[in-house]
Amino acid sequence: MNNFAAVEGSGSHKVLALHGWALDSSVWLATRALSNQRELTYAYYDFPGYGVNQNEPPASGMEGMVKAAMDAVGSLGWERFSVLGHSMGGAAALRLATLMPDQVLSVAALTPVSPAGTALNAETYDAFRRAWADPAAAIKGSLSPNIDPEDLRRLVDRNRATMNEEVWSAYLANWTGPDFMDELGSHEIPTTLLYGESDPFVTADYLAETVAKLRKGTIRQLPKAGHYPMIENPGASVAAWEAALTGTATSQAQTI
Repeated sequence: MNNFAAVEGSGSHKVLALHGWALDSSVWLATRALSNQRELTYAYYDFPGYGVNQNEPPASGMEGMVKAAMDAVGSLGWERFSVLGHSMGGAAALRLATLMPDQVLSVAALTPVSPAGTALNAETYDAFRRAWADPAAAIKGSLSPNIDPEDLRRLVDRNRATMNEEVWSAYLANWTGPDFMDELGSHEIPTTLLYGESDPFVTADYLAETVAKLRKGTIRQLPKAGHYPMIENPGASVAAWEAALTGTATSQAQTI
């Protein structure tokens, strides 16, 4: 049985939060302290193999991840809800919206990987896989070049405490291999793609095809952040995605 790391808040607007590859739902810890718990209720989910669900085998592919998340949110009895996802979880949020268009109110995808998959040659793929040995170097070098050293140390410490190398390798295959880009236009759910100003991986160009496929797609840059905006600039990040999820985003966003 897949469990939630936390369900908190008393608001009528429900939010399912999905984490990325390198860390379980503890990636949201800094923003949990800043979230609007009067108007929103957040459910922080750990994919199978991560965090509170470390005893579960890794999900098979993006479809397996989304099926696990759908089963988990179904256990809450939520009829309508929004989805917040980071990186790998951002792609999962987009996929979930295509499968549950009558239940998902809105989506905020934070530095999401591509719904078309991320093509990596064999050498690059192996480098990502071997990054388990030193995730700090990989994050600093390829994802968040300006991350605070103490934030990076804490991220890596939690990485080691919440997953293992088998899970790392399994979910690398999951996030690089989805193929549902052509299905994004099957719904009219308001969807906001948020990317970090200094993220060298998930850039505006990388997201261009994704946002173009969405009927109600918006893209917005988050300042002073790389691939982990919720850690690097938590205040701006939580304000941006809560505005996006609740439909109160300002004209600072660029609508495509």
